[in-house]
Amino acid sequence: MIDQVLNSPTKIKILIVLWKFGEMNITELVRRVGASHRATVQQLRQLIEHGVVEAKQIGRMRLYRLPNDEAVQKLAEALARADEWLASSKAQRLA
Repeated sequence: MIDQVLNSPTKIKILIVLWKFGEMNITELVRRVGASHRATVQQLRQLIEHGVVEAKQIGRMRLYRLPNDEAVQKLAEALARADEWLASSKAQRLA
């Protein structure tokens, strides 16, 4: 099941960004993820369907966040830490 939930780089980036920066609207999420608006929205829909991301409506604005679930929080944290480690490891090899 995890392979279906995390089957794209955009989904992984969404989880990392929401873990690092918390709740945000789609404009900010698209900017931080670095994917197109359309791709981000499509991937968000799937993450919401699986219960890995939550959306709440405030007036005309929709905000996205990770649910207050220990497993999801730990998964996002592990992805963020692995991403940081891989980036620093690559930088060290290139130095």
